[in-house]
This record gives sequence, structure tokens and C-alpha cells, in this order.
Amino acid sequence: MNQSSNLIGVTEIPWTFKTWIANFKNVDLPIGDLADDILRSLDFPEEDDFGEIYEYLSVKAKGRSAILETFALVWAFYQASR
Repeated sequence: MNQSSNLIGVTEIPWTFKTWIANFKNVDLPIGDLADDILRSLDFPEEDDFGEIYEYLSVKAKGRSAILETFALVWAFYQASR
């Protein structure tokens, strides 16, 4: 296999949702609030799985749908960045 084919191949993105959203900590917007909450959480899921994170946030949000709506929107931005 030559070196140029390695450049074309699929490579693993070196970040997870948690590490990606850390870039938005202290931002005075809903994404920043979500980032701050996630980074303060000791039990936030390490897996990069929408369903697992959504379920986790559903429990933590205690009925505040704005948090879940923000997460769904932010997840779409995260996926687009990959």
C-alpha cells in the first residue's frame, strides 16, 4: 500500500462529543451552557452515542425540553464537523 492511499482511507476522528463540546465552555449561548454542564458532570457518558447521551441528559434535564433540544441541535453540528 503506498502512502497516498493512506491519505484517502478512512481515519478515526481523534475526538468525542465530550472533547469537542469542551471548545464551547464559558460561551454565553445555550451551547456554552450545555458544555459547562457536561464538563462539570462526573458521570457523563464517555461513549460517542447519541442515544446514550440523550438518555443521560433526559434524566438530568428533569423535564426541561430546551436542554434536549439544544443537545439535538448541537449533536448535528458535531456530526457535521466530523
